[in-house]
Amino acid sequence: MSIPLDRREWSVNCCQLSEDIVLSRRPLFDSEPRKGKFILWAVLGFGGKPNPLVFSRVASFAARTAQGLLRPTPLAQGHPRASPGRVQLYVDDPTVSVAGPAESNALAIDLVALWWLSLGIPLAWRKGSWSDNLHRWIGADFVHRAVGHEFVAVVSVPPAFAEELLQMLKPLARGRGCTADAALDVVLGKAGRLAYILPATRPFVAALWGARAGSTSANFERKRREAPPGQHANKRFASAARWLCTLLSPPGPADALLPLETVVAKQRAKIDPDHACIKCDASPWGGGAVLYEEGQPREFLVLQWSATVAEHLHVTIGEPHGQTMWEYLIIYVSLLCWGSRCRHHGVAIMGDNLSALSGTLNLKGKSHLTKITREIAWRKCRLGWRFSTGHLPAERNIVADALSRLSAPAGADKKEFPEKQLRGASQREAPPEHEWWLSDWVVAD
Repeated sequence: MSIPLDRREWSVNCCQLSEDIVLSRRPLFDSEPRKGKFILWAVLGFGGKPNPLVFSRVASFAARTAQGLLRPTPLAQGHPRASPGRVQLYVDDPTVSVAGPAESNALAIDLVALWWLSLGIPLAWRKGSWSDNLHRWIGADFVHRAVGHEFVAVVSVPPAFAEELLQMLKPLARGRGCTADAALDVVLGKAGRLAYILPATRPFVAALWGARAGSTSANFERKRREAPPGQHANKRFASAARWLCTLLSPPGPADALLPLETVVAKQRAKIDPDHACIKCDASPWGGGAVLYEEGQPREFLVLQWSATVAEHLHVTIGEPHGQTMWEYLIIYVSLLCWGSRCRHHGVAIMGDNLSALSGTLNLKGKSHLTKITREIAWRKCRLGWRFSTGHLPAERNIVADALSRLSAPAGADKKEFPEKQLRGASQREAPPEHEWWLSDWVVAD
């Protein structure tokens, strides 16, 4: 509303109302009508299709020029007495982070504020805040914390927000009754914010959205309708909602299943594949993985897929269409075996299936792949797993490929145990299958 339009653009920035609107202010000019069904915008109003893009250009100009007044690092050129700082903008909510003595910090902020006022930008002083450490921005709490010789930023979920979302999720978690479409939109919107603050919650939030899509599809077909028009059956959302309730209501900070915070370091600690590396592969009949430390094979894992696991993941043993699922599963089971062992220095996971590697890194996965993603997600936070992924061409993944095909039927697909390449390595037994799927047994109060 603070961005004026050129008078020549007024005619293409109007809207029609269903009922007359009566003017509640003084006319701006003698011929301005007192009532009517058309509004002619002289400023960048709400609802216009191109308006967000136009606003973004203006806001970006303000943010980038303000950053130009600040030194991004202490050694960069700029005002010698002003602290170095960074500007970040989220739609119309800017934040400026500065580091230095109090007087230098104040000068840096003054430079930015004075520049914006000079541009004619109306600042919302009541919404602004100044903090030496803890501050809230776009719905998240930010603090800085010393770790060794450097500082990290800790982004956490505000307690009041977590409690509000928890109360909204409880009716869905019980799985009984229905929820109105508008009320469900509010829950999904808040859950989406949770996923941005805590990436580990993405698969659980994605399950809510998947349930919404399934419910909408069922309600569209009258024969499958699960709820009255404009509503959704809570049973669709029960599993994902129970998990989120469990994550949002831990017994205590020390016992939290998943800490409601994300640590952001200036530089992500690099994982050296030469120190610890897992090479894994899967076939439609089984999976194989090898743990290498300092370039030498230490332990190996051999799995034969069971009918129970295949039924749980909705794939068929021996059929190639489930290849990504099997590749994703062997990565997950490898982490169950060696993730905690390698959490100090981290471990590089190497495989030849890009979709499985991407899901492991980004904690995303569609359909039944989400069952594996959510298991990796909460364990990564709770157990402190540190890993990176890398693509290993199939022709170079010989040992793991051979292990994955030990249980294949006789013929071209079956391979022999690579005894020479695994000399000196010991076989590792995978945890029992019922321990793989703990997220399926979570029950929230």
